[in-house]
Amino acid sequence: MEDIGCHFKLEPLKGNLYHQGVNLSSGRNALRYILRINNIKKIYLPYFLCESLSDVSKKELVEIIYYHVDSNLLPNDNIKITSSDTYIYIVNYFGLLRDLLPDLVSRYHNVIIDNTHDFYNENNYNTLTIYNYRKYFGIPDGATIVGDIKKDTNILIGKSANKLDEMIKRDELGQYYHYKTFYDADKYYELEDLTYMSNFTYNYLKAIDYEDILNKRLNNYKYLQEHLQDYNEKHLEDNLTYMYPLYTNNGEDLRRYLQENNIYSQWHWPNIVDSNADIAEINLSKNIVCLPIDQRYDEEVMNHIANTVKNYYRTRKK
Repeated sequence: MEDIGCHFKLEPLKGNLYHQGVNLSSGRNALRYILRINNIKKIYLPYFLCESLSDVSKKELVEIIYYHVDSNLLPNDNIKITSSDTYIYIVNYFGLLRDLLPDLVSRYHNVIIDNTHDFYNENNYNTLTIYNYRKYFGIPDGATIVGDIKKDTNILIGKSANKLDEMIKRDELGQYYHYKTFYDADKYYELEDLTYMSNFTYNYLKAIDYEDILNKRLNNYKYLQEHLQDYNEKHLEDNLTYMYPLYTNNGEDLRRYLQENNIYSQWHWPNIVDSNADIAEINLSKNIVCLPIDQRYDEEVMNHIANTVKNYYRTRKK
């Protein structure tokens, strides 16, 4: 029993999480959990991937076989899975693979889907699927595994206190002062043990208006799609909700130009430059410029982003 009286703690909130499953503290811990619970000995990972997930697999003493992806971000190697302790990890990049995942699951069977970039996708494809709340919402931690996997009662609940500092400073001091605390907080994800989602995050997530945020993201995506499709070397049809992926042949220069105009475009997977990824994958990583479409922004901001990109092509790329 807790102590009676004294000061209040945070109020319990009403509502539900968007995805129902096993709730972990981070995406990397979601993978760690799957590796342990399913006793996985070998995993196929794409070169086109954040190194943190490779690090998790190495620490869990799982054999890694890396595979290439093609220009459509689909597995490009002759992969055959013949053992129950071998899995393939497939990333639904930007949500672009959404309609292709059923065929991939049917082909490989033992599949872990990373739906970090497609949070609102409710088709879990009858396989283990990871959703990362922290990539879509302003929270300190949180990811969910959906699928047929048991709950381990021996794992502790995680803590959010050390991760909240950077979020509060970002809110009260602004982004400029936020970078150091952001990277300091990120170290906790690298070093923390396998833990479940914190009580703070679980409580906070119940108060989010998921449908309102979905509509905002879709509207922002549609605006950029309408105004930037002619500049995009890949034809996009789906209603994406993570970022707007602008395929170009001068991504590094465009990314710098955007930053000069106070628009931050995250470079995804820069680590593959120093890996055994092929030149096509490296160029793909460099030249996909990810434009923000999240719920913090409205049409006025989207208009500014679109006009800045257009101005780049009018001036810099002559």
